[in-house]
Amino acid sequence: MIKSNFMNLLRIAFFTTFSILVFQKGFGQASSHTISISNIKAKRGNLMIGWYNSEASYNERNNPIFKKLVTVNQQKEVTVVFEKIPAGKYAISMFLDENGNKEMDTNFLGIPKEQYGFSNNVLPATRAANFDEASFEVKDNPSTISIRLK
Repeated sequence: MIKSNFMNLLRIAFFTTFSILVFQKGFGQASSHTISISNIKAKRGNLMIGWYNSEASYNERNNPIFKKLVTVNQQKEVTVVFEKIPAGKYAISMFLDENGNKEMDTNFLGIPKEQYGFSNNVLPATRAANFDEASFEVKDNPSTISIRLK
């Protein structure tokens, strides 16, 4: 009886340990990804950065799955790290909010007055980049994404 209980406990411990190892390594881990942002022309403001994982959320641009607000003060380049990003397809959109109103300011024709950028450095002449143009695959290993503001 004691030997039987001991063997059951040993089996449970083995399967628990095995399961933890499989789920940690076998199904992908979230990793950190660095965004290197260049061509910042404004002397100060807030970079509003959003990660989107679907065309619908990207088109709305008001509900990113990951987001950060980064203060810019006299820098021409900024590096931002996003931790625990799971593998998948994403697009990044950002703008430099120079006046602190948390909105992309445009002129009467709808042309942005503030700097902006997208992943893949897609900058169409007369419109914002769409999800397919800006999307990229995130893998389980850390990476660096370069975005140049327009």
